[in-house]
Amino acid sequence: MSPIATTTLAAMFPPGALDRAVADGLVRAQVHPSLPLTIWNYTEKCTYANTWDVVTLACRGLITDASGTVLARPLVKFFNHGQPGAAEIGLDEPVVVTDKADGSLGIVYPTPDGPAVATRGSFASDQARHATALLRERYAGWTPPAGLTVLVEIIYPGNRIVVDYRGMNDLMLLGAVEIATGRSHPPSAVPDWPGPVVETFAYPTFRDALAAPARAGREGLVVHALGSDSRVKLKYAEYVHLHRIVTGLSARAVWAALGEGATVAEIAEPLPDEFHPWVTDLATRLTTALAELEKRVAAAHDQILAGLPEGWSRKDYAMVAGRHELRGYLFAHLDGKPYRRQLWEAVKPDGDETPHGRTFDDE
Repeated sequence: MSPIATTTLAAMFPPGALDRAVADGLVRAQVHPSLPLTIWNYTEKCTYANTWDVVTLACRGLITDASGTVLARPLVKFFNHGQPGAAEIGLDEPVVVTDKADGSLGIVYPTPDGPAVATRGSFASDQARHATALLRERYAGWTPPAGLTVLVEIIYPGNRIVVDYRGMNDLMLLGAVEIATGRSHPPSAVPDWPGPVVETFAYPTFRDALAAPARAGREGLVVHALGSDSRVKLKYAEYVHLHRIVTGLSARAVWAALGEGATVAEIAEPLPDEFHPWVTDLATRLTTALAELEKRVAAAHDQILAGLPEGWSRKDYAMVAGRHELRGYLFAHLDGKPYRRQLWEAVKPDGDETPHGRTFDDE
């Protein structure tokens, strides 16, 4: 029997590139809880900073053994149409168009006990454990095609995001990737898959896919350009709106998270890419407003001191500061007490702005 075609980390990436990405916090490695396997995944810092390159794009659930041999190779990171970094696809290019399933990406990988499923960054997430148990119990006789990494969408009621799959508890075939080359294939590359398969649509070109009407209750489409082997997502506006509601994403939610010490990267990481610029801009506006308010307090304090007589008392300071619009902060400033939390409360968004430009007040 001929060996299965594979590749190694050394062959995939320039020398030292993966180590640098890990050291810079752009890629995270997680070790399997019981096997000598590692899964490589881009981090929230990479997503927020938009630092995509050959390493970070490929580390989207890449699985290797202790020698650096690749055992499972997922699709490289791909973006929403029109988003920075998105593939450029000609309007008349031939494409394969599939449904954008709304669950968790499952990456099938080999183990001594048979195929298992990892999620994008974990061997042991709730979704990975659920999918592995389902694969081994329901599809016990199935084995992946040699040399291919099979990709599935993990869908079950406890993992619902937005789309209602009406109780489905299954693994939906998305496609496969050649481990040796990274070339990707539509679901037809796994003809013996015994479970459900993602829906494919008869849109022959990118132009046709762009003109396709939105489908109620679905996330959108994935367009695969066959010639360049590149992909883009076409997300429906209604799904984006519903996702905002489901995640509770609003200006006040971001303000509260920042106030509790979360970083912008941590807030943006679990959100779809299209929300990242809005979160970043909002965080910049809030932190800028905070800094400006701090400067105003310090400047008002200095101005009051400059106008007080030599040997002034606290009563003298209070006579002026008590009439100032910033009086609540000036006394804390005078006494050297912390008041940044109060300033942060002052910059709390008045209306509950959302990524879609709508603002809801307390009513």
